Amino acid sequence: MKVAFYTLGCKLNFCETLFMEEQFRRKGWSVVEFAQKADVYIVNTCCVTATAEAKSRKAVRRAKRRNPKSLVTAVGCYPQAYPEEVSKVAEADFVVGNAEKPKLPELVEMRRRNELPRVCIRGLMDQPSFYSVPVTNYHRARAFIKVQQGCERFCSYCVVPLARGKPCSEKPEVVVQNVEMAVSAGYREVVLTGTDLGSYGADLPGNWSLPKLLKKVAEVKDLHRVRLSSIEPFAFCEELFDVLRLGVIAPHFHIPLQSGSDRILLLMRRRYTAKDYAGIVEKLLKVKPGACIGTDVMVGFPAETQDDFLKTALLVKTLPISYLHIFPYSPRKRTRAYSLKPKVPAEVVEERVKALKKLAVEKNYSYRLSFLNKVLNGVVLHSGKESTVLTENYIKVKVGRALKPGEAVNVRLVSVGAGREENYGELVG
Repeated sequence: MKVAFYTLGCKLNFCETLFMEEQFRRKGWSVVEFAQKADVYIVNTCCVTATAEAKSRKAVRRAKRRNPKSLVTAVGCYPQAYPEEVSKVAEADFVVGNAEKPKLPELVEMRRRNELPRVCIRGLMDQPSFYSVPVTNYHRARAFIKVQQGCERFCSYCVVPLARGKPCSEKPEVVVQNVEMAVSAGYREVVLTGTDLGSYGADLPGNWSLPKLLKKVAEVKDLHRVRLSSIEPFAFCEELFDVLRLGVIAPHFHIPLQSGSDRILLLMRRRYTAKDYAGIVEKLLKVKPGACIGTDVMVGFPAETQDDFLKTALLVKTLPISYLHIFPYSPRKRTRAYSLKPKVPAEVVEERVKALKKLAVEKNYSYRLSFLNKVLNGVVLHSGKESTVLTENYIKVKVGRALKPGEAVNVRLVSVGAGREENYGELVG
């Protein structure tokens, strides 16, 4: 039997897809590419924006067209938060939530025998069980390790708490064991992922926290580099800044901003000010000089005025931001912001997004250019006639040689183009 996966959304979703793939392999299934004909298709969905939902529905329909006799399964955040909407997608033969992921192979078999209803979604448990991905079967250049899931911050625009439930952390000894497995399997870089990574440990006994976890992980023998996935501004405390000085931690941090207007941040329930955010970036660059700082910016939040937007644009322009992810506000049912008014006209949102994208290109080009002719350490992501190396500070560099994915190399950046991935380098050493 053949199963194929398609994943949307965050790094945590991709990490969980790897787990599900391995679970199916252990049951004797053959995992094939999504573009191939399969007996079962699994779409690991996302619902953070209307666009993500549309892409999830499109993937489900595409799978059914590829093999009308297949069992097409929609799993994850979209069904968990909005089961009634996903149920309307006729091509979805099986609809399950995040809580079903650990036992998906068994549930799929039961559904194939008509022993389960089409929609099978359990409520999220307060303490969902963690499942560790067997690192030796990642088939990736870097090892993504899930350490936390869930969020209860309830930012006014965000549906994630409804889709992921309450925060829950993996036991520190299990995290360390997974990192050790990754290193022993030959991985040179591990990426720690979570829904709200900065809240790690709050639900565990023993006063655990993200800084304490990082100290433990940094002690793993022969670990080359550990990288953090997105981390909220709320998480930056003195203890974390101290730990980030460790050389094993990659000089790359993705810190969502959302808005540079204090008025809008208050409406978003973000619990920090533009000045707070600027102070975090300033201090972080003292701890990790030259670090790559990425961010998320939301445009067109209800009641956002031109003055609010200009404050955001000015803050982004002023700060040493390396790259931006720009999102038009997407109304999410069952969130506080859904009924907020006035709505920002679509054409105004489009103009603001366009302006920020132009600024983003300029900021990213300037950052990459600052490393021209410098030697950077990185990990090989892809290989062919030329290889792509992801540097420690998150610059993708093309090298005109076939290298082994996952290999750690030093590259000199010799050419920087206008596009974010138009970077060329040469091997050093």
